Order: sequence, then C-alpha cells, then structure tokens
Amino acid sequence: MDQLKMPVGHCSASASRTDKLIWLLFCATSLQLAFLHPYLVLIPGERANLFSGLLCALTLGAACLFAKKETIDKKSPEVLISLALALLVFFSGIFSLTPGSSSARGFIVLASGLGGFWCARILLTPESRQRFFIRLSLIMLAGILLLSLISYFFWGNVYLIMDGNPHPLDTRILILWFAPLALLFGRSGSGKIVAALLLAVSYLVFYLSGLRSAMLIPLILCLLASLFGALRFKYLLLIFLPLMGIISYFFYHLPQEKIGKEFEPAYYRAENYPFSWHIALKHPLLGIGLRAPREEFLKDYEIRYPYVTRENFVDSVTRIRSSENIFLTFMAEVGFPFLILYLFSLVILFIRLVRRAARPSPAYFLPPLALLLPLAAALLQFQVLDGLLHPQISWFFHLLLGLIPPRDGYLPAKT
Repeated sequence: MDQLKMPVGHCSASASRTDKLIWLLFCATSLQLAFLHPYLVLIPGERANLFSGLLCALTLGAACLFAKKETIDKKSPEVLISLALALLVFFSGIFSLTPGSSSARGFIVLASGLGGFWCARILLTPESRQRFFIRLSLIMLAGILLLSLISYFFWGNVYLIMDGNPHPLDTRILILWFAPLALLFGRSGSGKIVAALLLAVSYLVFYLSGLRSAMLIPLILCLLASLFGALRFKYLLLIFLPLMGIISYFFYHLPQEKIGKEFEPAYYRAENYPFSWHIALKHPLLGIGLRAPREEFLKDYEIRYPYVTRENFVDSVTRIRSSENIFLTFMAEVGFPFLILYLFSLVILFIRLVRRAARPSPAYFLPPLALLLPLAAALLQFQVLDGLLHPQISWFFHLLLGLIPPRDGYLPAKT
C-alpha cells in the first residue's frame, strides 16, 4: 500500500503547478477583457459576448475548484448571496420573453460578475499577487490608451479598435485607474510620475471620446479624494482650475444636437425612469429577461418627457432594448428581488470600504481610496450605461469589489 501513496513533495509540486496555471488563466482572461482580443463568435447571430463570458466562467471554475479550504467559507454571506443572485438570474432567463438570448446574457452577467469577485478573493489575497496585478493593470491601461489614440488618429474615434461605442471604453479606463491611483497614494516618487502621466493621457482620451460624463467624473473624484484627506486644498485647486477650463471649452464646442432636449440619449434615459418602473410592476419577481423586447409594454404607457414624440420614443425602445442605466435595467429585466439583493450587497461593501478609506491602515499594501474612487466612478457611469451587461466592465468592477477586505481585522497575506 505504501507504494501507492504519492510522495508529499510530488503533491506540493503538482499543486504549485496547478496554482500557476490558474494564475496564468486569470491574467489571460483579464487581458482579453481589457482589449477584447482575441474575440470569437460562438453562436452566429447572437450579439452577446459569449466568448469573454466563457473565459470568465472557466477562470472562476478553476479558481473555485482548486481553492484552499480556508479561502472560501461555504456558509459565509458572500457565498449565500452569490448563489441567490445566480438562481434569480437563471430563473429570470428561463421564464423570460426571450429564453435563449436572455439566458445567454444572464450567463455573461454571472460569469463576469461572480468571476471577478471570487477570483479576487481567491487569487489576489497575497500582497505579492496584488503587486503583480497592479503592474499588469498599468500595462493594460497604457495599452488601452495607446490603442485609443491610434484609433482616433486613423479612424477619427477612440473606440473602434476595442469597442462598439465610447461608453464601455471610458468606463473600463476609469475602473483601471485603481492601478495608477495605488501608485499615486503610495510612497514611490517615480511611480507617482507614471501614475500622473497615465491619468493625464486618460483624460485626453475622455476628451476625444466626446462623452460628457467621462469629462465630469474625474472632477467629482478629485473632490472625493479631498474629502478623505488624500488631496490637499492647494493641490485640489491646481487640478480643479485647469479641469474647469478644459470642461468649459469641451462643453462650449459640443455639437448643438448633443445639447438639445430632443437629443436621443437625453430623452431616452429620462423617460426610462418611469418606463422601467412601468415594466417592473408587470413582472416584479423575475423581470422580462435581459435584453428582451419592450415594445408590448408601450401599449398602455403614457410618455412623460415633454420634448419628444411618442413615435420617436417607440423607435428608440425598439432599437436600444435597455434602460441605459444598469439599476433600472436590473429592475425591469431581472426583477425587484435581484435588484434589492444586489444593491444591499453593494451598500455593505461600500460601507466597509469607506470605513477603511477614512482610517487607512499601513498594514494594507493597496490603499482603500485607490479602490473607492474607481468604484465610485463606475457607479456614476452606470447611471447612463448598462455597464454590468458588458463582461469587460463587470469583470474589473467586481474584481475591485472582491479586493475590499472581507471583514474587520482582516489582514492580507504577505506572500
């Protein structure tokens, strides 16, 4: 029998190789989501990014399968909430108006969201891993910015190489700001120079993208950093005044059709507050399904927005099929239970993070404010974007959530 027993050294070497393979898979998945290359169409005619979703699912499965027992407490609130959210999305897809397409979208939402969160909890606990991932994120951010500028130079927009429109691109950049912010709030002088350069080039990309939200959010982040004492008043003024000048110039030169009350994004997003509520009341438990058609709910709906015709709004609803606000979309398409449980989870995590940011501990390598500012930026962007339906956004957003310390008194491993 002793001959059948595997040597202890062989077991540890095998486990080490497995751990390295999972880590490489995690890094490869992050790179694919950062650049959306390579990209494969798995189901012809299906617009959902199933390839990225499948990568997220494989990485999540590998991380959970080979995770150490002490890494995941199966009875923890995080695990129970994750399972509850997964079940709600699953049943929402099955009983939706479009079961096939909605289930595919639901799979992507779960794979990228749960994948990002739990891979952070399982793989990014050691400080050495956090250091490496910050460097990798700096490389990803620099690459995205370079490709955005190349895209603008050759094709006149910043997103053509990597995305279908500028909103997902700008949101991804804002979330990846956690890496330069970690350097900026750190002790390395040369690191702060690199961080400042990446932030400045990011703002140039925001300007070239033409998005008003992306231009304004960094200003809000500066104020937030000042409230937490990370930015002195004189430095706030040095940043604030030039930004105000750039923003004023940006808005003054916006095309007239983007400022008018009849501009489609303006009326569509405003009208979707009452319209999404109207849909949700008819399907309160599981919603109508992600990206399900909404035209039938217009029959007994009265338009509130005074500057658009019913015909224009009907045309917009037919083409866009979402609320362009992730929380309104979840309410209408996945139901009230999912929305309430997800918002509850976000509130708990943000309260924990705000406490850490208010009283930062030198025991933490990753400054809490470096997580709080990008997460706050993403939440602001989610008011005009169904961001969590995009795996390239959901993965990194939930990854930052997973980096929030799981409990009071928790200290990260040093190795």
